[in-house]
This record gives sequence, structure tokens and C-alpha cells, in this order.
Amino acid sequence: MFTVPPLLSLVGVSGYGLWISYNNIVRLQKYEAKSEKAAEWSNEAAERLHTTRTTQGAAAITIGLSLITSLTLLFLNHAEQHQIVLSISLINTSICLGARFHMADYWRQRTMVPFVQDYNEAIKGSNIAVNVLGLLGAGWIVTGLVGWFLG
Repeated sequence: MFTVPPLLSLVGVSGYGLWISYNNIVRLQKYEAKSEKAAEWSNEAAERLHTTRTTQGAAAITIGLSLITSLTLLFLNHAEQHQIVLSISLINTSICLGARFHMADYWRQRTMVPFVQDYNEAIKGSNIAVNVLGLLGAGWIVTGLVGWFLG
């Protein structure tokens, strides 16, 4: 019963994060063909394209996993089984924070490019996704602590 409010918060934050991730991916796909062409001629461009894809994918998958697990705990009445909540919280905290650091390491270094509005919006959105991943990690810590102390 005590873990229901943090789980509901995680559902909301995860939903918002998926929306941000989707918009980032759509914006970046507009530059995919040009990036692939540049990657044929430059190892650095190929590396950036690969890292762009892996960071965006990691964020989307991690946020989706957070949404699925929080909904599962709510709907299958596992919110009262505190050992399950604690275990899942530990796993999700690790995954969320790992994805956050992976994404932040790359996207915080990106600078805005003049006349490329969608790319600039994707940079801003990626930094928002980094914050969402951090918030999800903190939310899973809170959920785990509530489950542990009140379980």
C-alpha cells in the first residue's frame, strides 16, 4: 500500500520520458541519411552516429522498462510484496542511472548548430531525457526504501 504512490509517480515520469525519447528519435532521424553518408568517409562521424543511436536507444528502452515494471507491480498487486519491490527497485535504479551516465557523457558535450533547428531541439530533448533518467533512478530508490522500511 505504501509503495503505490511512488509507483504511480514512476508511471507518470516514465510516460513523459517516453514522449521525450520518441520526439528526440524522430528529430534525429531527419539527419540520418546525411549522417550515414558522412560516416562512410569519416571514422569520427561513424563513431558519433553509433553513439547517437546507442544513447537514444538506451534511454528509450530504459524508460520503457521502468514504465512496464512499475505498471506490472501496480496491476499484479506486487506492490505489497516488499521483497519483489526492493529487488526490482535495485535493478531499475542501476539500469536507469547507468543509462543516464551513458547518455549524459555524450549529449552534454554536443553544441548547438546554427540553422539546424530539429537537431538543436534533439540536443535539448536529450538533456531532458538525461534528467528524466536521473529522476527515474531516484524514484526507484525511493520506491525501494519505502518497500524495505515499511515491508
